[in-house]
Formats: sequence, structure tokens, C-alpha cells
Amino acid sequence: MRDPSIVIAGPNLPESKDRMSCARRVAAATAILTMLAIVPAALAARADRIWQTSGGRAIIADAVSQDHYDLVKYKKGTVALTLEGMKVRAIDYGDAPESYDLAMDSREAGNFENAISLFRAALAESGVRPWIKLHGTHEIAETYRMWGAKERSHFADAIKAYDEALAIDPKARIRPDLLFGRSQAQLGAGNLEAAVADLDTLAKEAASNGYGVRWELTALYEKAVTLDEGGKPDEAKREYSRLQTQARSFAGMASLTEKERDLAAQMAGLARLAQGKVLIRDGKAQDAERFFSDIVNDSNEVDGVRAQALIGKAEALMAQKKLKEAQLALATVRVKFYSSDALAEATYLLGVVAEELGAAEPKGGQLAQGYFLEVVDRHSGSKWARKAQEKLN
Repeated sequence: MRDPSIVIAGPNLPESKDRMSCARRVAAATAILTMLAIVPAALAARADRIWQTSGGRAIIADAVSQDHYDLVKYKKGTVALTLEGMKVRAIDYGDAPESYDLAMDSREAGNFENAISLFRAALAESGVRPWIKLHGTHEIAETYRMWGAKERSHFADAIKAYDEALAIDPKARIRPDLLFGRSQAQLGAGNLEAAVADLDTLAKEAASNGYGVRWELTALYEKAVTLDEGGKPDEAKREYSRLQTQARSFAGMASLTEKERDLAAQMAGLARLAQGKVLIRDGKAQDAERFFSDIVNDSNEVDGVRAQALIGKAEALMAQKKLKEAQLALATVRVKFYSSDALAEATYLLGVVAEELGAAEPKGGQLAQGYFLEVVDRHSGSKWARKAQEKLN
């Protein structure tokens, strides 16, 4: 097997803003280099630098350009590292310009326009570290995507920025993030076919290049959901079936980590949930309610799936105009599964229920607006934030 370079390292250990941390890294690096007795000639050669840190190894580099993860190892002497699992604890790209850090803070505060200006300032700085060119462009794309949840026109800006980032390095380590982000921006812009194409590419590359179980299953799931919500139920059904089969096969693989097997079990459960969604669409809301209740009460099912089953049950109840019962199911998600990925969806649907109850409930409309604002503020960039913003508009 060919042994491609995973790391393109900079000539020096990056200077850290945290001098104590930097001192520890330098001391650790010195110790490991001495221990390995690397000769001066080897040190003088242009080579990747591997530093020992407490709790595991870390790669310190200017850029990581490799689209193979588990399957291809980087070897230097007697050291063999991979970019998956705990064999490499972290990849430290070195310090970013101050403007880059300020941009991240500005985006966190919801000031998207200022964040983009600061990211561009970081890219324009002289002597900027090479990794900034790719990651800065990626962060600009991410910022525009989040902004798009409030002002839809910015999804087009996000797509353009994702295109630029993908062109910088076709084999970047963050390529899966770029493809996924662009698919979500395409979806926000109303480009269903383009979104599906990106997710299909991500699924195929994940399977062949070893991006990891998470990316392969995420791509399959998001593609199925996108087709389902895009009015293509037959295609979606095929993708859900494909997802369930693949996820179940991963869940039984002893070679995978426990975390990966748990994710596979959850994805298999999500594919199972899709059957209940079909019952609702077919006008069989009572059957769907019973179907989802069985999953909620299944102690062998993972929490993430049970949370989504509660949402499915709420939707079945809403279809039967049992709004108070639906409200209770959704509130249970927020109380019992607060950290789950279902939180944004449950909060959005609570807003929808409150909106429908508005005429009969005191301050129902005001309550609905509060839920929608919470989704936009706490889950910016998600499809539920886009839907909530549409409600607020």
C-alpha cells in the first residue's frame, strides 16, 4: 500500500499564547526526541514533527492534507499513528492571528457581518500560517450559513465560500465538513438536487476513503431526510432502508470503537423511526402514535432514538389535534433528553403547538414566539432555526 503524507509540517513549534502550555510542549518534545535518539541529519531534513503530550500523542502542523483516516497510517521510524480514534489525541495547527480569534468570538455573539470581516482580515495578514487559508475560508462559509438562517440570501454566499475552500485543497482533512456544510447551505437556498448530490458524494467518499463511521452514516441519514422532506418519499424509503442495513452491520463490528457502535445503533433506530413518519403521511396517525410509543418504551433502544420517537409521537398527536398531549411529549424531550440532537426540533414544534393553541391559550402567541426565538438563538445554522425564522417573519 502506498504511504502518502498525512502531515505537512511547519519548520518550528508554533509559539503559543499560553506560555505555560508552550513550555510544557517544548519540554515534552525535547524529552521524546532525546528518548528516540533522532540524529541531527534527520532533524535537519524536511519532515513531519510528532510531539508527545500528556494523555496521548498530538500532531503539530501547518496543514493536514489526507483524505484517508483509519485505513492509511503515517509511519516515521517506529511510530505509527492514525487520524482516527485515540491514537492521535489532537492536531494542533498553531496559533491563529488575533483577528481570527476575534472573528470566532464575534460569530458566537451573533455578529455575523463583523465576524466575516475579521476572518477576511486574518486571511489578508502577511505571514499568515498556511492552515489559516483553508480553515479561515471554511469559517467564512460556516458564518454565512448561520447568517442564512436569519437572512436567506446569505446561503448563496455560504455556497460560494464552501466552493472556495474545497478548491484550496481537494484532499483536506476537513473535506467531509465542507461537503456536509455545503449540502446544508444548498438546502437552505432551495437547491434540493445539489444538496442531495453533496450528501451522496460524502457517503461514497466516506465508504471508500475511510472518513469514519460517523460521516458515512450521517451522510446516508441526511440524504434520506432531505429526500423525504423534499417530497420524494419513494427515494427516501430506499435510502432509509440502505441506512438501516449499513448501520446494523456497523453496530455488530467488534473492530469499531464503542462510540462508533453506539452511533450505528442510534442510526439504525432513526431509520426505524422513518416507518412511523410514513404512517403519519399516509393518514394513519393513530397507528403512528402506537408505533412511536412502542419505541419510547423500548428500554433496549438508545436515548437519541427514544427522544426522536417522542417527537414522532407528538407529531402523530398533532395530526389528531391532541395538542395538549403533543405538548407534554415535546416537553418531555426537553426535560429528559435535554442534550440530545432532538432538542432543536422539539423546541420548534413546541412553538408550532403553542401557535395552534394561541386563540384558546392565554399568551399562546407570545409563548410560540419565545420558542421560535430560542431555536434561532441557540441552534443557529440548523434547519430548525431556518423554519423558526420563517415563523418569526
